[in-house]
Amino acid sequence: MSEEQEFFEKVEQELTKVNDFYRQKQTLFQTRLDNIKRQQEIYDTMLGEELEASALMRTSSIDQGRAMFSRVAAGSSGNKQREFEPSTQLRAARNRLKSAMLEAYRGMELLKNYRVLCYTAFVKALKKYQKTAGWCRGTDHMLGRVDGCYIATSERLNAMSAELEGMFVSRYAGGSRSKGMEKLRVSAGGGGGGSPSCVFRCGLMLGASAPLIARAVYEANLLANEDRVPYHRQLLQLYGGIYLILLFAVLFSLNIMAWARAHVNYRFIFEVDPRDYLDSWQFLEISSVFVLVTSCVFWANFGLHIDRSSYICIYVLIGTLLGALLLPIDVFYWTSRRWLMRSLWRLLLSGFYRVEFRDFFLGDEMCSLTYTFSMVLVFGCASANHWSDLDDVCDTTQWWSNAAFLMLPNLLRLLQCIRRFLDSGDAFPHLANGAKYASTIITIWLASANRIAGGTAWRSLWVASAIVNSCFTSLWDLLMDWGLFESHSKHRFLRSELKFERAWVYYVAIVVDVLLRFFWITQISPSFFSFGHKFHQATMAYIAAVLEVVRRFLWNFFRVENEHISNCGQFRATTDIPLPFNLPKPQDEAHVAAAFRNEFEHDYEAVSVASPRIPNSAPPSPPLAP
Repeated sequence: MSEEQEFFEKVEQELTKVNDFYRQKQTLFQTRLDNIKRQQEIYDTMLGEELEASALMRTSSIDQGRAMFSRVAAGSSGNKQREFEPSTQLRAARNRLKSAMLEAYRGMELLKNYRVLCYTAFVKALKKYQKTAGWCRGTDHMLGRVDGCYIATSERLNAMSAELEGMFVSRYAGGSRSKGMEKLRVSAGGGGGGSPSCVFRCGLMLGASAPLIARAVYEANLLANEDRVPYHRQLLQLYGGIYLILLFAVLFSLNIMAWARAHVNYRFIFEVDPRDYLDSWQFLEISSVFVLVTSCVFWANFGLHIDRSSYICIYVLIGTLLGALLLPIDVFYWTSRRWLMRSLWRLLLSGFYRVEFRDFFLGDEMCSLTYTFSMVLVFGCASANHWSDLDDVCDTTQWWSNAAFLMLPNLLRLLQCIRRFLDSGDAFPHLANGAKYASTIITIWLASANRIAGGTAWRSLWVASAIVNSCFTSLWDLLMDWGLFESHSKHRFLRSELKFERAWVYYVAIVVDVLLRFFWITQISPSFFSFGHKFHQATMAYIAAVLEVVRRFLWNFFRVENEHISNCGQFRATTDIPLPFNLPKPQDEAHVAAAFRNEFEHDYEAVSVASPRIPNSAPPSPPLAP
């Protein structure tokens, strides 16, 4: 076979593959569009029935009721909103239909981009071959084949998009095409840098925070402070727990920045609204504001020589931070804050909700903030004892309840693993992953027993358990979470596809992750690992907590990257939003409207929107199922 024949046969194979894939996805979106249209018709019918019933109750005039109904049928949504408020069930159905339309339109736009990119690639490759080889006859023939192929000639997708646009504009944009298209279109969301003013603000706030923190720590460690603020050690621990969360937030903004530049689709992975989300610089700016506010309060607490009531500062700070995060008002990035609150609620009720990527990812993040969880106990004890005699009363390291707070994030992750096993029926990897968190829980309990009870037996059990747990978690990080050590990979000890350009970054991350997994060894002989310097036990614990946050920061890069590669390998780029009405057969549509009100017993916010992206998970649950 000549090289020319081999080249053109390869082009023909790839063109067939692209056409088949495009047809398959186009058929999928056609099915989704048909389902949405049927669901929208049922919604319109039910809305009309409610509107007519409401009109008959308000007035005895049949003509007025028919006039109102005709306005709704004609799409006069403005008058409808002023004169009639649908039921809770219909509002929930409307929101879900709107979300399904937005997601379907986003998928169609992605498929359009795929068509354009593939067509352009074929044309450029053939013209490049023609220029290099100088053979025009075969190239012209193949260019004609490309121009006449399905992806170049089909207008079906454009018609589907136009139909969806018209449906959305008429029902969800008040008939205004400009408003409707503004909601439908998705920004590119590239990895470009932030605006100069945003970068300046972030640098200014973080730079101003550094000297405030340094001065506050210096003042807090002066011997004179022990008389002025006898509870300074507990205050330092509480501020340290808050700073851990803020450090986590600042580092996570760097994670987002790296994912965006590496074209990792983190928005799809975390199920954030692609039309309304925080980019890396916005996230960093919010984190910088919180760091500056915390630093000012921290410095005021110790640097202004306030009397013994200075503990009030910590109450003010915690109230301010929680208020800014949880305030249920549509200001200060309300969409993103609502996403976080919902995710935290799902995490808190692990086992009751179907587990998605964002749920177990957030659970893993919480596992690296156990120090902050333990500070909740310190804060409660100090408040209960009116901030007096805290060194004697509030040594929480000797409390079994402290072990319970330290185990809580891992316990939530264990429940998530059990729930994923129950939903999918796959023992591996879910039960194996659950065993990893169970081993962490056992290690934490044995470490607490060693601190409280003491003795060689407890110490030996703790060391043995910690060794097994560190080996288990390290292997899981590298093999399962990061997907490294792939067989026959072109990158030694890594995997074939890497989104980050420099391979040495992966090798450094492997070494750092394993070393930090074994950092607990320093607790066996603190004086040896501190090179003869004496460090307070609380100081060593805080250093370990900071290093665990840094380890999790590195882990985030490659965990989300591996999920993105898995999504690309299985061609997952959109989510199939469950629709509000069950439609088993087309002939059953007449019964759906009547059955809907009886079946829709649960609030829309509590319904889990299943994602097909989670590996080894069962198919999505029916929309109306509890």
